[in-house]
Amino acid sequence: MRRLLLAVLCVGAPRVGLAQERGDAPLTIVAPAAPGGGWDQLARAMQHTLETEGIARPVLVENIPGAAGTIGLARFVSGRAGDPRSLLVTGLVMVGGIAQNATPVRLEAATPVARLVGEYEAIAVAAASPLKSLGDLLQLLERDVGAVSWGGGSAGGTDQMLVDLVAQARGLDARRTSYVAFAGGGEARGALLGGQVTAGVSGVGELAELAARGLVRILAVSAPARLPGIDAPTLRESGVDVVLVNWRGVMAPPGLRAADRRRLEEEILRMTRTPTWQDELRRRGWQDMTMGADAFGRYLVAEVNRVDRLAQARRGEGAGASRSLPRLPLVLAAVLVVALIAGRRQAPGRISTPQWRPVALIIGAMLVNLLLSERAGFVVGATVLFAATAFAFGERRVSRLLPIAGVFALATFLLFRGALGVALPIGSWWTGVAG
Repeated sequence: MRRLLLAVLCVGAPRVGLAQERGDAPLTIVAPAAPGGGWDQLARAMQHTLETEGIARPVLVENIPGAAGTIGLARFVSGRAGDPRSLLVTGLVMVGGIAQNATPVRLEAATPVARLVGEYEAIAVAAASPLKSLGDLLQLLERDVGAVSWGGGSAGGTDQMLVDLVAQARGLDARRTSYVAFAGGGEARGALLGGQVTAGVSGVGELAELAARGLVRILAVSAPARLPGIDAPTLRESGVDVVLVNWRGVMAPPGLRAADRRRLEEEILRMTRTPTWQDELRRRGWQDMTMGADAFGRYLVAEVNRVDRLAQARRGEGAGASRSLPRLPLVLAAVLVVALIAGRRQAPGRISTPQWRPVALIIGAMLVNLLLSERAGFVVGATVLFAATAFAFGERRVSRLLPIAGVFALATFLLFRGALGVALPIGSWWTGVAG
């Protein structure tokens, strides 16, 4: 029996490995939410399409609900590292949950595969509301930002993100907005229709249904252009330069081989081109927002930075990374300037004078840092500033000065972005997006 079992294992093991190489092994899609929600619906639609079109079979769906998807993310990252046949459904809500709760496991720990679908947001008021346009709502908001109550989904989610972005775009303090979070869509609809909130924020599909029945009036949508079938302007048309989409996509585990990542990406992109998938999009009212792994990775950088800035502003930690990122080197530079002015040269019989040339050099480097940081990234901008500071203090060996400044800037970047969660930007020159 032992020999027979050994023979079976020896014959079976290569076949298992070959199945995984061919992509014929079962594919597990983790939906980090309870059955019935948006992430679960996406996982089930993918399961149906992949199996129907013969792209992957069998496809299993596993639900891990809790904490805006962050519990599922943590289990996925820790329990499925290196697994070439696992995917995690993610989206903007998860990015918001991570930023809102400052969770230790961030989305960057997983591997981008593809963005798939999305839905734009809408701002609406009850049909009986005296507010006839977004301009009316904005006037009320600007007179007293706290007087306007907004009803929407969970705290830190897409609905509250839109409220924060609208307030910031009008130069208002997002912390003073009156946002009422509801556990479910039914409660939020009831509050809007009952006049318990000034305005409601939700996905376009949900509010469009109420608008078609004459129960609400949609004031604006968060799309870059007007949406077919929706009689409402965009936020940009109304003077608010904001675009926001509640996107959803899939991630692979960390530690994946490049070939395995490409195989997963190819399978998912093949899925999006099938008639079955297009039928799913039409039936569910989803916008097709397919984006491959590399582009999705760059998009994630921008989204994570934007949401981190919103969460930081909501907590009163600054107006965002693009404006708060220079604070560390600026504070350091200010200290160095004071030290230079205080450390004056002493000449016999003469009054000491400040060393203005080094001071001017550091001030110039501060300005260069401000110009470089957003486009070239924190590391490049801080390297210039740190190198100029060392030069001002007398270090003239450029071959030594620049590498040390670069290492110090990189270490600072890793500490603040990785360990402390401060959204210091990588730079649009490298990522293709701002932030």
